[in-house]
Amino acid sequence: MSAAPERGRLVRMASFRLAVLGTLFSVVGAVIVFALIYVATGLAAHQELAPIVAGDREDILSDAVSDQLSVAREIQLTIKQGVGHTFYALAGKGGNIIVASMPMPDHPGTWHSITRLQDPSMPAGVSRIDGIGTPLADGDMLFIGEDASVFAALNRHIAVIFAIVFGAMIGLGLLASMTIASYSLKRVRAISDASADIMTGDLSRRIESYGIDDELDVLTKDLNNVLDMLERLVENARQVTNDIAHDLRAPLARLQERLQRIARRAEARHDAQLRAELEAALAQTDIVISMFAALLRLAEVEAGAMQGGFTVLDLGALVRAVGEEFVDVAADEGQVFTVEAPSPLWVRGDHALLVQMLVNLIENAIRHCPPGTAMHLSLSLTSDGLARIEMADSGRGIPEAERERVFQRFVRLDSSRHSVGHGLGLPLIRAIITMHDGTVALLDNHPGLRVRAELPALARFNPGPG
Repeated sequence: MSAAPERGRLVRMASFRLAVLGTLFSVVGAVIVFALIYVATGLAAHQELAPIVAGDREDILSDAVSDQLSVAREIQLTIKQGVGHTFYALAGKGGNIIVASMPMPDHPGTWHSITRLQDPSMPAGVSRIDGIGTPLADGDMLFIGEDASVFAALNRHIAVIFAIVFGAMIGLGLLASMTIASYSLKRVRAISDASADIMTGDLSRRIESYGIDDELDVLTKDLNNVLDMLERLVENARQVTNDIAHDLRAPLARLQERLQRIARRAEARHDAQLRAELEAALAQTDIVISMFAALLRLAEVEAGAMQGGFTVLDLGALVRAVGEEFVDVAADEGQVFTVEAPSPLWVRGDHALLVQMLVNLIENAIRHCPPGTAMHLSLSLTSDGLARIEMADSGRGIPEAERERVFQRFVRLDSSRHSVGHGLGLPLIRAIITMHDGTVALLDNHPGLRVRAELPALARFNPGPG
């Protein structure tokens, strides 16, 4: 009963994941675009400032020669004059700073951008210096940089614009992705819900088409066509089974009556051997008739023809009443059978069908469990509002690989071949519980088997004393 909320939760998670994935792609795209523009502005700054730095280097070197001064002295004079927006750093062979108006980078031979974070002593109004160093003939390293504050400001403006524009775009993209994903996954959920209903036996269920001829509509049409064909095939197979059961029931009943008349005549003639043969034939006839009756009953339940008899009833009283009828039956087979059920526990259902379900459940355990087996029928209310019926035994159990197959018609395991039955008990139990919007499962009981059936309980449940 918790499958539908679980599917809803998974669909919402899938919708959120799709929206986040779409937004993530948008963010990655924005970051790539921003990085490309940032790199482009850096290249533009290099192309603009590199010739200026080269010219400043030639000027400082030529002025030093013409003034017959050392490069260090020429730089000192230039810095003292405070001309332009050019910055210098001269280091000796050992890396010691000789003269500088800016810090010397670690690897001055490559193009560098020095920011105020790296040099807090930059003059007011200067936020970035771009430049490159050149080794001199005497082994010193001369680094010359130019004021690149304009390009730094451009990068800041680009970053702010990107933050505003792409922030809005990402927000709108997330909203659009959530809307589109929610719409698409709503349709996927409709397909999932329809599939769940179909798996519970409602072959008349169809998936709604939105009429927009997209991929999901094409898939919906194909699935509906498959369901139409499946419903026809299942209905044909079911109708054949029902027709056979219905048509053979009357001649079998007449055959049984004739055998009974012959048996009475044999008894009147005191023919014990003929009487024994006829009784064996009558027993086989009873089995065949009961099998056909079970088939017809199962067909009626699966077709939903009996839902008109649903009323509010006390399932606890019903479980106790039916269970107590079998205590002595189990004792005759050398088994111990106990019943535990709170009352009242209200459900909405068909009294006759629930009685038959309980009878089948108990008889199935008694029939297939050896003498000495302990069996316990219980009823409880789960935390999520389900009436849980459990038939637990300490018998041989059913292998896990076979537990779904035994719910099919006429399936009997090798261990049950020599016991009375026709393989319709568990299918009828499942059909009745499914008709009541419930589920049935076979579980381990260590040792033995536990048959668990759950159906919705009504809110009027009152556990009562104890």
